[in-house]
Amino acid sequence: MSTWTTYLAIGIGIAINLISLLAGLRHLLRLKRPANQTSGTVSVILPLTGKSEDLEALVARLNAQTHKPRRLIITVESEADPAYSRAADAARIAAFPVERVVAGLAQHQAQKCTNLSAAAALIDAADAAVVLMDGDILPAPWWLSALASPVLDRHSDVVTGYRWQMAEQGRLGAHLVSLIDRSLTMLPRADLRFARVVWGGSLAMSREAFEKMDLPKTLSRSLSDDLSLADRAAELDLRVLTRGALLVPSPNDQTLAQAWRFGRRQYFIGRVYRPALWWLALVIIAARFLAWVVALGSLPALFGQIALMALLGLAAAKLLVIDRIAARLDLGEPLAARVRQFLIGLAQPAVDVFHLSMIFGAALTRRVRWGHVDYDVDGPDEVRVAERRHWPAAKS
Repeated sequence: MSTWTTYLAIGIGIAINLISLLAGLRHLLRLKRPANQTSGTVSVILPLTGKSEDLEALVARLNAQTHKPRRLIITVESEADPAYSRAADAARIAAFPVERVVAGLAQHQAQKCTNLSAAAALIDAADAAVVLMDGDILPAPWWLSALASPVLDRHSDVVTGYRWQMAEQGRLGAHLVSLIDRSLTMLPRADLRFARVVWGGSLAMSREAFEKMDLPKTLSRSLSDDLSLADRAAELDLRVLTRGALLVPSPNDQTLAQAWRFGRRQYFIGRVYRPALWWLALVIIAARFLAWVVALGSLPALFGQIALMALLGLAAAKLLVIDRIAARLDLGEPLAARVRQFLIGLAQPAVDVFHLSMIFGAALTRRVRWGHVDYDVDGPDEVRVAERRHWPAAKS
């Protein structure tokens, strides 16, 4: 490699880490916990499957919300789904009505999309807003208020937040997913058609917007509820607000293999529905990894030492910024977990290798597993259920 290409490769890597740090600082400086609260009835839709062992904890979190939900609609694929009976158990401790919906088996869409479409039929004129949520989050008491208030006061048509992965049990896979996902969380949301995203795990819509979105139609042949809803919102020219403070804790105890499959599925969905973002992720992570390789290859020369210090220093600074963001929103983890996360994050080339393997893995298949269902996907509207498995066993 010539001298100028060496400088270019390392310069690009340093620039990537610098931009990532600046994005984190921007998020931190603009971050403040939402204080507004508007009255209005809100129905919450929760698609579930499997053992759903944390459902009682989730319902307890909903009981503690400063803005009480009108009701919780739990939607499952069948009465044989373990989540169906779990929903009945959770209803006994809920401080609000809990309704169960049996959606039926998906054929040409994700089972989650089928579940959401079935629940949409229960929304009525008494609902001022509708919230979609995932079952693996633990929202703070102000979550529902922060999510629904901009919709209820007519500031926005759609409001979304994002997950905040929190590693449990010290597993390497959980820490890797947390590192990668948190970095993506810090990125500004570009108002460009190819880059528009919402997160269906924490999403509020006015009833009028919900009716226009027409979930049964929008999700009819889709694998991704998130990105299909984002596309539909763009088509309707709805006002979409991403609230930076709405980082919702999502406990994660994945093993390395589980983390890789999760990441590959996320990138598979991205490649199908947001191919430009998939390519962007591939180029950025590959370019940064190349910078590390070139810098290490330049040792023991002073230039190589300076390059490594710059790459490492920027990576460490970003990790500290992310830690401050977590602390400001009371998302901090035990000190031992934070130290472990920091040390793993400093091994940025190894994290990038894992990251790249998920991105490449998403390009090498047309079959993806989500929960207990395998799907064959040939395009955004070409989805077919290939195989159904037994529901995952309860955690040991």
